[in-house]
Amino acid sequence: MSEAREAILGRLEAACAATGAAPTRVAHPAMPPDPEATLQARLELAGGHLQRATVNHWPTEIDWPLELAAVEHLYSSDAALPARGIAAGASHVHDLAPLEVCVLRAEFAVVENGAAWHIPRSPLERASALLAEHLVILVDQHALVPTLHQAYQRIDLRNARFGWFLCGPSKTADIEQALVLGAHGPRTMSLVLVRS
Repeated sequence: MSEAREAILGRLEAACAATGAAPTRVAHPAMPPDPEATLQARLELAGGHLQRATVNHWPTEIDWPLELAAVEHLYSSDAALPARGIAAGASHVHDLAPLEVCVLRAEFAVVENGAAWHIPRSPLERASALLAEHLVILVDQHALVPTLHQAYQRIDLRNARFGWFLCGPSKTADIEQALVLGAHGPRTMSLVLVRS
């Protein structure tokens, strides 16, 4: 029995391909020459819009999906624009059903696909991003990464219980190729690059 075993192992060893050189690691793609233009093009493909503003005056410098003064229910994670309406005193996610606009601050944005990485501070913030009719995401102008490879390297999974990439409005299409925006979340999404 030992001879048969040795014969089988010998044939298996002889049939193995010769080992070659270790694979070389390919360098990550560099930032494109005009990252903001690339980001805008990718975001528009996903149905979103790119805007630019200054960090202290962004609420008056961007194009809002609704007249800002007329918005009754607004969730905001940015101090420059306080929450109002139901979002100011919500204690349960179901309270946020009438939410019109949600403003979030993302950690960074990915140039190759227009996605912004966001870690909600609370379950209410997470629900606000899904229940609002319109989503506005603020990200620092210098917090851009070229690809998802570099994005994953920046994410600290040990300290984030939940995080997500947000890109464009909610959308779905049936077998007849009828695209519907806002079926499962916001109908519009704006990514605002804020500069100092």
